[in-house]
Amino acid sequence: MVALCIGQTAYNIVAVSSDFPVENTKNKFEKVEDCPGGPAANMAYLFGKYGVDTYIGSATGDDSYGTIVKKELERVGVHTEYMETVFEKKTSSAFILIGQKNNSRTIYDVTTEPLFLKKTEFQISPDIIVSDGYDYGATLAGFNRFTDAMTILHAGMYNREIMELCKYTKYIVASKEFAETVSGTRVNYENPQSLVTIYSQLVNKFPGKTIIVTLEDKGAMYMDNNQIKVMPGLNLKIVDSSGAGDVFLAALGYALLQGYDMERSITFANIAGGLTVTKVGTIGACPELSDVMQYFVQKYGTSDVNQGEASQTAEGTPTEAVSQTNPVADSSAQATVQAESATQVQTTAVNPPVTPMNPQATPTQAPVDNQNGSVNPPLS
Repeated sequence: MVALCIGQTAYNIVAVSSDFPVENTKNKFEKVEDCPGGPAANMAYLFGKYGVDTYIGSATGDDSYGTIVKKELERVGVHTEYMETVFEKKTSSAFILIGQKNNSRTIYDVTTEPLFLKKTEFQISPDIIVSDGYDYGATLAGFNRFTDAMTILHAGMYNREIMELCKYTKYIVASKEFAETVSGTRVNYENPQSLVTIYSQLVNKFPGKTIIVTLEDKGAMYMDNNQIKVMPGLNLKIVDSSGAGDVFLAALGYALLQGYDMERSITFANIAGGLTVTKVGTIGACPELSDVMQYFVQKYGTSDVNQGEASQTAEGTPTEAVSQTNPVADSSAQATVQAESATQVQTTAVNPPVTPMNPQATPTQAPVDNQNGSVNPPLS
């Protein structure tokens, strides 16, 4: 299996403090870590670490940060020939402050200017393409060229480019914020109908796509047998959530490559993302495959594709289903997988009028100017 990860690489400095610093005071951080990463690099690192033949398409500056990111990826076998160095430019970077008291994460983006690929003719045959949506031109070129590949787009923020890319991917992994903006509805965990409304609006907006909505510590929402469900995540103490979404995305792709069905794929991704938040950093926090499988087997009793049954509990009402997706953080580093299966957040009586999904739908083509590495999307 061959994976291609497209998007941004970055170099982050993560500092941990017991509390958020007060202005005009002198403070000492409890821990400071240099963290090579960025969404595309984080995703490629997981694929490479888990034994997938992986390529990354990304641009870095001609500085030490870019060199370190590249070496870290090569250490787990990621092919970096499609990483471009933009001379006289700096690699994207950020300073991340972790406040332990309130479990806060404050990001100071110090990127001087965005860096994009100029050459997008990837001379490979990927089985899966995963994009963070950062590099519109490279993503569109990949989606258009490899129409037989499984394509996954992270719709993390709402903008014209992401909305356009949603037309050409087969899987959309939407953030809660993106889902709320597109649907015009705020998530209210006390009102399950808000989840139904949001998901229904997304399916109607992007017909023919497989859609997953990440709900931060509440898990992930998806559709199975025309029922909208929420799969709870792990019950773990959060140390640093940096990179957790990237790990979720890559782990989802990895599980789908293994042939897992949607429920098991999202379970696998939830476990991987959940384990990531127990450590400081991005690439360095990527969990071992064996650790993810330990939790996975605990739930299903087997690692075989689509074999075994998850532990079942009585199906709750929609309100109870939402409350079950709100695990309380454990003070220890250990946790157990939620015993229940994904909870149903709607009954048959409130099925939304949605178009049946076809995750294998071939994306529509769009004009790409590979010569200049630019695109001309039909955006209004």
